[in-house]
Amino acid sequence: KSVAILAQTPCQTQGSCTSSSISGHKMSSSAIDTCLAPRPLRSLATRLTVVASPQNQWLAYLPQRLQGQPEVLAVAAAAIPKIPELLSQEGLPKSRAVRRTSSTCSSSSTGAASVSSWDSVEVAGKVWELSQDPQGCRCVQQALEQAGSEEERLAVAEELHGHVLQAMRCPHGNHVLQKCIATLRPQDLSFIISELEGCSVLQVTRHKYGCRIIQRLVENCHARQLQTLVEDLLFDLPTTCRHPYGNYVVQNLLQYGAPEHRHAVVSTLGSEVRGLASDSYGCAVLAMALAHAAREDQVALARALLREPGLLPGMACMRHGHAATRRVLEILEGEEREDA
Repeated sequence: KSVAILAQTPCQTQGSCTSSSISGHKMSSSAIDTCLAPRPLRSLATRLTVVASPQNQWLAYLPQRLQGQPEVLAVAAAAIPKIPELLSQEGLPKSRAVRRTSSTCSSSSTGAASVSSWDSVEVAGKVWELSQDPQGCRCVQQALEQAGSEEERLAVAEELHGHVLQAMRCPHGNHVLQKCIATLRPQDLSFIISELEGCSVLQVTRHKYGCRIIQRLVENCHARQLQTLVEDLLFDLPTTCRHPYGNYVVQNLLQYGAPEHRHAVVSTLGSEVRGLASDSYGCAVLAMALAHAAREDQVALARALLREPGLLPGMACMRHGHAATRRVLEILEGEEREDA
């Protein structure tokens, strides 16, 4: 009866298990074999697989009403040795098969050049499939990091060709895409940029995962590669600056972007200071511009803020606005500082 509750499967479907089959913490082998038929035992495996050490740690994964019962301990003691055999059977969920593949990749990365080549071969032909799995995406990232040559790394990344937008929206695939951008040569990132340009860049910028992709591109690509992306971003920059995700892209562009791109952003910000200074995210963008823009652009932006009556005192009381206000006081000099 305890086996039926523990496995969450009616015991009658696999055989009977009554109080007469469990006595004094002992069970006959026939009773154990009957109660631990494949289907209930496979249900048990989902709770008992993480159990290797320390001993009895698996008890925490059982319902509280079953913990501490001697018959449960006896049943589990018989079940645990059979778990590896069950997990190797066909028909298990796909995620477990990927998890075994991922652990193989991790255990095989012992530092030699031949190991890196083996990792890339393991993911070859199934990069997109693995990238969608929480464990498989780690295996792909490892293969990218440890590839033996740029050509080998590019071969792994190019399997995402045609899947860039899907990977960008995937909670696991976006990490693989970021790793591609961080490890590939800038000239090898053209297919990623092209696919992103084929959709709305503003939508990508304001996506909770897409904003990360744009940031990695800004950090790793040449200015000429990002010209179209930056132009699209400037189209509705004030709204993006006030967006919960989009503001990080603008801050990243101000920090790592090319000088001409930073100048274009600050020029647009200068005409929208009233709306930006009244928003917490907008204040964060203003603070970044005042910290990383060219000196002449910093002064122009600080003066634009000063010209708006009552703006600086209000900014000083906001979460990110106090940093921008402090930077204004540091940038301005003489009478302008006194006015501020």
